[in-house]
Amino acid sequence: MSLRVAVLEFNQETNTFSKLTTGFKDFEACHYFLGAEIETHCRGTNSELGGFIDCCDRYGWQPVYTVAARAEPGGRIEEAMRQRFVSDLTSALAGQKLDGVFIVFHGAMCTETADDAQIQLLDVVRGIVGCDIPIAATFDLHANSAPDMAGLLDIAVSFRTYPHVDMAECALKAGALLECAMRGEIRPAIAIRQPPMVNGCNDGRTTHACAMTELLDIADEIATRDGMLATSINAGFYDADIFNTGPSAVICYDLNRVAPEEAEMEAERLCQEMWVRREHQDVQLPLDALPGIVAEHLDRERYGPLVIADFSDNPGCGAYSDSTCVLSALLDIGVEKAAFGALCDPAVAAELIAAGVGASRKVTLGCKIDPAVGGGPITVTGRVKAVSDGGIVFEGPMFQGLPASMGPSVCFHVDGIDILICSARQQMLDRNLFRAVGIEPSDYAIVVVKSQQHFRAAFGPIASAIVEIDGTGLSSANIGVRDFQRVRRPVYPLDA
Repeated sequence: MSLRVAVLEFNQETNTFSKLTTGFKDFEACHYFLGAEIETHCRGTNSELGGFIDCCDRYGWQPVYTVAARAEPGGRIEEAMRQRFVSDLTSALAGQKLDGVFIVFHGAMCTETADDAQIQLLDVVRGIVGCDIPIAATFDLHANSAPDMAGLLDIAVSFRTYPHVDMAECALKAGALLECAMRGEIRPAIAIRQPPMVNGCNDGRTTHACAMTELLDIADEIATRDGMLATSINAGFYDADIFNTGPSAVICYDLNRVAPEEAEMEAERLCQEMWVRREHQDVQLPLDALPGIVAEHLDRERYGPLVIADFSDNPGCGAYSDSTCVLSALLDIGVEKAAFGALCDPAVAAELIAAGVGASRKVTLGCKIDPAVGGGPITVTGRVKAVSDGGIVFEGPMFQGLPASMGPSVCFHVDGIDILICSARQQMLDRNLFRAVGIEPSDYAIVVVKSQQHFRAAFGPIASAIVEIDGTGLSSANIGVRDFQRVRRPVYPLDA
């Protein structure tokens, strides 16, 4: 008999230091799918929902599509948005007879009414489906996983790559365990432990050998043992000031073959391995290093653009994406043939779109949300080269096949730099975002992306060199600039 599995997604990474909140319009900018829209938009995509649909085909599940909501990282989820999601979910699950539930989480989401939105939603889901139905969930490897979540969830599997190119693969792994659980072949449970750290695991980077790859090797060794179903290393998300901010070890195991104490001991072992590597972190370059880097790059033969990560203004960490400090530095240097994006300034985008292609305008650009962060607004004069509605389909490898929108957008040429100015924040993790306004990244000598790590999947193959510049944006690598009030103490590196 076909097993009936409900699927839902409530997915956002919350920067509690942001002055913004996240509402329905922010989810619409990524996606808010209801019912069958989930399969229409997500089948064949490199996403957790795409992986779930593959599981339905593989195991013959009858999917019960409910709500799939994803927003760009930002401030806390507005309570009205949360209630809307819960209402849509409750309506979709009403009267449904289920064998299992599959949830797509981020793991570092906070609402206006809860520091841990995952536990808050799991309480709702358990209230609807009961305690006996197995629930599997996927997580970003930047989840802040609270140990208390273990009592509400049966299966947890996190991404293993950063950039996250294994989203569908992660879902397939979670789905395989859910199939076994629904068939009664395993009795899954999870153990979650955290070391006393706000950051660690080299922030989860996996593009080179480092602390995270070493930790994954140890976790893989544990996973080979009888009864160990899945081991996950979460690097945590330190832009959230909540009690459980920080790295975690999550072990999914079979209660028929492994005692809880054994699983907890292995999770503690992984935490100890994180602790001894706590200072193993990549280092970003300061803003004043940029002139020398650019000069060195332009003085030698190039086989692709110099890609500069505007590290501290990464919307993928909930930053405002309107910092001007790196842009100002490039204008001072006098670079030519450079692309910069995406700078989010809806008012300027609207003004330039109204002016039209070919128009010259003097505008005050950037730092509108908090002028004290990111270098402050700058006044520039330039020419409108292209306009767009900002809609794209991700080329990949991240989110391959999924739609997204930057809102009304323009290419504004200022003194040798083509600036992508958008109306809705989107991390620059896909070349199609630039292409929406006619910018082909491979044609430029310098490409600046507002991103920290995800850009490497799409821009790494065309780059002659990559540098990370940490300016004065909201997502600076300098943890000490954050005013933590709610995180557990003592904790590294805030305390001795």
